[in-house]
Amino acid sequence: MSKNKKTVHYFKVVLLAIIALFLVRVAQQGYTLYQVHRETRKTEAKVNALKKENAALGKEKENLGDIKYIEKMAREDQNMVKKNEIPLFIIDDKDKENEESKTKK
Repeated sequence: MSKNKKTVHYFKVVLLAIIALFLVRVAQQGYTLYQVHRETRKTEAKVNALKKENAALGKEKENLGDIKYIEKMAREDQNMVKKNEIPLFIIDDKDKENEESKTKK
């Protein structure tokens, strides 16, 4: 081979190596952008969920100023009763059967 052909050959090899490195770098950047975009979408979804939760908590906060709401919550959650009231508890047959089967085992 002549010196000129060797130079052209080495130039082509170096040029192909540079192009290959460039393409690898572009692929890495594309993947990084994809990851950032995916993380952004997850974060936006989380922010929207937290905004909804915040709105619900704000509504709950407003309701806590209402004595009728507080009474309703006390009756439902804590099974509280007014003076001279008799509490009434309804037990499902399914719950009773589950308890019986647990005690038999």
